[in-house]
Amino acid sequence: MKIQHVDSTRPRVLLDGATGTELERRGVSMDGKAWSASSIRTAPAMIREIHADYIRLGVDVITANTFSLARHMLRPAGLEEQFRLLNQEAVRLALQAREETASAPVAIAAAIAPTTFCVDSRRCRPAPADARNWFAEQAEILAEAGAEILCVEMIEDIEFGSAAVAAAVATGLPVWLGFSCRQATDGRMMLWDRRQSLAEGIDAIAPLGGEAACIMHTEVSLASEALSILRDHWSGPLGVYAHSGIFVMPNWQFNDVISPANYVTAAEEWWQLGATILGGCCGIGPAHIALLGERFFPRP
Repeated sequence: MKIQHVDSTRPRVLLDGATGTELERRGVSMDGKAWSASSIRTAPAMIREIHADYIRLGVDVITANTFSLARHMLRPAGLEEQFRLLNQEAVRLALQAREETASAPVAIAAAIAPTTFCVDSRRCRPAPADARNWFAEQAEILAEAGAEILCVEMIEDIEFGSAAVAAAVATGLPVWLGFSCRQATDGRMMLWDRRQSLAEGIDAIAPLGGEAACIMHTEVSLASEALSILRDHWSGPLGVYAHSGIFVMPNWQFNDVISPANYVTAAEEWWQLGATILGGCCGIGPAHIALLGERFFPRP
């Protein structure tokens, strides 16, 4: 996608919010081992409706529900044989929503997630050679299905994240890097796995390629600090799509989700720090995106 410009220095892109947690919010049951993966089969109309709701809010990008469709995440749920079909169908639902709803340009992104749903992710990851092959296979399927941007979401460590980014870049599609962060006990900003710092992760992965880099699936309260680090180590377009709430497999807990007004207040600081790609991750739904759009992306 060519990033829209309001002037020569401020590219701007309004992303959608969460799909998986929005499915939960609307009553769709999640899979105990593969989270929202099974919803492609059990709730396709609801997925299409969520995409359409975001499109009606004026977003520039919607993201197909492919986050939990990596082969290594489908395998524990017994869904590996449907790997190709589920990824294709997820993109098809997004394309269909755009065709039926959009009155302005909307790009279709698809997520590739170098993470797992295990308590100890390092024990559940495939061998490096398998990871490279499986991410390459998924990236090619998503590109062939019609995805226009590949978002490598929840980069939580260097090894696994690098494999996913390299696979995405090899398709020739625009690739957006999505770094997920947590603090170490000493206060340092780390990648989600907490084995490497965010700065180390950016420096190792950014040279592989990518058109934009975002802080995503990171607590709202940590996003500004993480974005400042990203800005110091990345020269391209910047974005934030934070999360709110906590995940207790297989469900997102919405008890403490930030209000739309407070989310937009946080986004004011992200905007001042240079983020011109804004949206939401888990727990952040249409109400949040509507207010983001009104504040930062007013339409004529």
